[in-house]
Amino acid sequence: MQQDSIYYYKPSGFREYIRTIADKSITISHALSTFRELKCLPERYKQMTVHELLLSTISPQLIQELYNALRAGMQPESKFKLPYKKADREKELLDSIAENYDIDTNKAQAKVVTGHYDDGTQVFNYALEVVIAPRKDIGVNHAGKVEFIGNINSTPSIDGGVGYFSNGNYDWFDRKGNLMSASSIISILHECGFNTSSYYTSKKIMPCVVYVNLKTPCPDWLGSAGKIHINLNPYADDIAKTVSSLAYKMPSYHGKGFAIKYESYSSIQDPDQVAKNYLIIFLKERREAVEAEDPSLKTRDRITQSGVWYRIRPRMIKAGYEPRKDWGTTRRSLTGSISKVIKELWPYENITREDLGIIASSRATMLYKGQAYPVTIDNVKELAKKGVAIIIIEKEGIADILAPHAEKYGIALVHTQGRLTEYGKDLIEEVKETGGSIWILVDYDAYGDQIAKSTRTKTPRIGITRQTVKWLQQNGYPELEEVDVEEEYAPEISTDDEYLKHHRIELDSITAQVGAEGLWEYILHQAELPEFSPEGFDLNRVIDVEKISESKELYPKIVKDFLSYLDENIENLLEDEKIKIKDELENTKELTEIEKKEEEIEDRFSDIVADDKSEVMQTIITKFTELMQPGVLPEPKAKESSNQASERAS
Repeated sequence: MQQDSIYYYKPSGFREYIRTIADKSITISHALSTFRELKCLPERYKQMTVHELLLSTISPQLIQELYNALRAGMQPESKFKLPYKKADREKELLDSIAENYDIDTNKAQAKVVTGHYDDGTQVFNYALEVVIAPRKDIGVNHAGKVEFIGNINSTPSIDGGVGYFSNGNYDWFDRKGNLMSASSIISILHECGFNTSSYYTSKKIMPCVVYVNLKTPCPDWLGSAGKIHINLNPYADDIAKTVSSLAYKMPSYHGKGFAIKYESYSSIQDPDQVAKNYLIIFLKERREAVEAEDPSLKTRDRITQSGVWYRIRPRMIKAGYEPRKDWGTTRRSLTGSISKVIKELWPYENITREDLGIIASSRATMLYKGQAYPVTIDNVKELAKKGVAIIIIEKEGIADILAPHAEKYGIALVHTQGRLTEYGKDLIEEVKETGGSIWILVDYDAYGDQIAKSTRTKTPRIGITRQTVKWLQQNGYPELEEVDVEEEYAPEISTDDEYLKHHRIELDSITAQVGAEGLWEYILHQAELPEFSPEGFDLNRVIDVEKISESKELYPKIVKDFLSYLDENIENLLEDEKIKIKDELENTKELTEIEKKEEEIEDRFSDIVADDKSEVMQTIITKFTELMQPGVLPEPKAKESSNQASERAS
């Protein structure tokens, strides 16, 4: 949704909006043309360009003045403007779900709710659309199952939207008046009866499809510790009340003759209800299979940590395992403990996950020369050779905005989406082995400090700290104050830094004040300090001198002119054959090996050029034959060895 009101922005967000306008030659009037408060724009700003505003020596004050004037000129909207009647939209949503799923339309429920948020600074309205519908295409063997579809502003995510609505604080009252709490929509549904693991089928809800769409003009996207989600605090109450109220209306299998689980599981409850034991059994079996049966298994049948879970879970279900809290919690516990359990099983054998063909999913990604490379066990050595230097960055968003600047200097960026992965640590050590420069850039908080210290060997941390603010003040941003970028927080982990026990400064806060340009200037300054680059930089890693020396652009003009003349004649000579070949390729009836086909085409072109009897080609051949006769041209100088060239240069 378009952010078209000043009330959708906090002061720092509005400053960032102005600074990130691509075409800075446009006027402020043009830049704010979609804002409902445009009519309140002060006269002095109407003809001022964005460039003039940002170059002003008092730019921060002018932007704040503009922000205050727009807010003072008009009150925020009091309610969300729906482009439809709620009842019509609810019917439309149900019809849409029915087109894609075989649902019980008589028992399906849909609800559209509008809300208002005001924290004293940011003010906006939003709408919430929720549909829960029982499915008729699957039955009792799928009791308690949920097919979840989650959208933000009608846009789905790659995980079906589950991640959008995680990490919230949801409170509601159940049908008995008890206060309930959950941290995600999936957990809300679990508490309302959507529980596939319950031993008693009669307590389960019929399988349903659940659709949730949040329409908000200013979703506050968060990215930390490897997760990307939205700040749900403004919407949590409406989400919890709406989802739970519709969930409680869904039919269950109570009174339908299903006393216990319908599946043909053992009626004897698993006597050992320790989830870890299932992991131990699997790991022992996996090692035996790799070592005794098929050593190639660890490459032929590689599985991720999540893959381990999906192989263990069916065993747990069949044995009647009941999770203490929910399956999601059990999953996170097991997948997060794989390496630890391996060490406990074989403490003196140095066995790793990789030895069993179990790999971590790639959370670290390298950005280099416009390309993105996942950091995996297979490509660590290759990636370590890229760039004159590599910067490990905690946050994906920061890496994205710095990438265009880093590309100019041949620097590769790696974002870890939070904690360093094992492959990220492998990459750091490999870079050091190859003699490359590598640094870490993290938030100035307890978590960033922990990330920086988690490398296997000490790795230079180039920022950020409180000194970052002082440097920026002295280098182009005199109005910047520490209070502009710091925030209070209470870390859940310990830290020896007294400041970090109560405050933090995030990379995002710095970029909100000085933009990507300011942050990059600071990074360059840090990178060139002797303590971070004691031996300087090896630009041979990114500059191919041999390739440059082979460039045709170095040829004398007369030679370049002749080559252009030759190219033009050959192009004309091959024109008819090119058209013929393109027609053949367009109507090929059989698939063919591309490399062989390309060689065949090259041979056809070569034959045409070789057989050409035109005056032009014959003249060219004659002249070059004369030139290449012995003694006509001087012999090329003997090529020096690299040692001789180095000695002469010194």
